[in-house]
Amino acid sequence: MRLLIIDTSSVVSVAAVTLPEDGATPTVHSTFIGTGTHRHAEDLTPAVARVLSEAGWDRPDAVLAGEGPGPFTGLRVGLATAQTLAFAWDVPVFGACSLDAVAYAVAQQHHEPFIATLDARRKELYWACYDAQGTRTDAPHVGKVAVLPDLPVAGAGVTARAQEIADAGVRVLDGTATQVADAADLALAWWAVGAPRTAPVARYLRESDAVVPSSMAGVDTHAGAAPSAGVDTRPGAAR
Repeated sequence: MRLLIIDTSSVVSVAAVTLPEDGATPTVHSTFIGTGTHRHAEDLTPAVARVLSEAGWDRPDAVLAGEGPGPFTGLRVGLATAQTLAFAWDVPVFGACSLDAVAYAVAQQHHEPFIATLDARRKELYWACYDAQGTRTDAPHVGKVAVLPDLPVAGAGVTARAQEIADAGVRVLDGTATQVADAADLALAWWAVGAPRTAPVARYLRESDAVVPSSMAGVDTHAGAAPSAGVDTRPGAAR
């Protein structure tokens, strides 16, 4: 199976991976990992085109989308793009937890239970616990460093919350503090748990920052508005 993977839970990451039918090791053909966390819409489409070109594919056989957790806008860009491309290509689209990608990379270096993290902003972390093999043992959470279980931490959330982690005396696994959700690692993590064919479901974990101000609650914003150009508003006119 030729699999295109898209993850925008932190930076933009895209990969082209072939999954074997005989249980052999998957082949990573091309990867892209961005550096910015505020350019998802600008960077994603060119990254997809580049990865497909480098892999020599006109289209994949399936798409895998990182479900987050992640900031609302960035995560929505990735999920919407994955679903739109899958629809256009008439191929299936699946989902996987983005923290699993972080954990897969960390578990290759360290062999003990740990917490994988990503930056949740607001001085908080997205996090989940993993065993020594990198298998997730609980659902993803969002919260401050103070609520973390007594385990070492890893992932890009460490760099984002470095001061809070240091103040709390939390141990950081060496060499893991900048690990983002890499799309190729997401594919390998998904493959390792049997490649479940489940549709993607966004893991926002909290409400969007874009909310209606309380002063506008219940206000009909269309009341008194001028009719749209070209619309006949006379009684009995066709709608």
